[in-house]
Amino acid sequence: MPSKKLAFINGRPQLVDANARVRSEADRQYNRVRNEQQSDYLKFYHSNEWKQLRDQILIRDNSLCQRCGLQASLVDHIVPSEDDWEDRTNADNLQALCRDCHYWKTRRETTKRKKGQHRAMKITVIVGYPASGKSTYVKRHQGQHDLVYDYDHIMTALTGLPLHQGNIDANDYVQLIYELILRKLKAEQSFDHVWLVMTYPDEKLESLLASRDVEHILIDTDRDTCMQRLSKQGRDVSQLIKAMNKLDEMKSENKFAKFKKIKN
Repeated sequence: MPSKKLAFINGRPQLVDANARVRSEADRQYNRVRNEQQSDYLKFYHSNEWKQLRDQILIRDNSLCQRCGLQASLVDHIVPSEDDWEDRTNADNLQALCRDCHYWKTRRETTKRKKGQHRAMKITVIVGYPASGKSTYVKRHQGQHDLVYDYDHIMTALTGLPLHQGNIDANDYVQLIYELILRKLKAEQSFDHVWLVMTYPDEKLESLLASRDVEHILIDTDRDTCMQRLSKQGRDVSQLIKAMNKLDEMKSENKFAKFKKIKN
């Protein structure tokens, strides 16, 4: 027999399924206040502009929930429109969600808003050649309430392979984790410090994290030293040459002018 819980429906106590969501009087009161005080907000969500944008996002996201992967039924603002009204039509701030994921996301946002949880989160983008010492640098500086995205370490966690041994089939999943992290970073400030470790910078970070406190660091270990380290580690250097050449190309184009250069 499925578990039950007590809920008040139309002022009367009733037993309902434990996972059932029942609208409370507080919900109804919230909607009444919104109808009276946020008419522009409601008009937008009934406008043709929003309906067309919603359809575009569902097509872009293949009608799949961007959190759980199940069938999506609505389009959500990553940064809530009530927090950033000017960004309400920005496609990069929209995602397809299923109703359950949208419910729990909204609930977390409401809880944080009520508690006033807002960390002065700093984001550091760490780039450099393979074996330049990026991960070592992060380990020396990260704190207890930090988040670290490191492609190699996530690949190892997903596949069980030794560090630096990739699985091409798992690559899409590692990239998906990266994209979800960026969406969360745009919407929330849950950590003291976020470290994004990569060989060369992702150009789309500039627009996605424009409103965040972002530091850029280039671990400027010379290429020959990195090649020697890679050889000692027994890594397939031929698979990394393309990435190293890309970094060299960006250096020649002065793409690292705002990066703090650190020898390691």
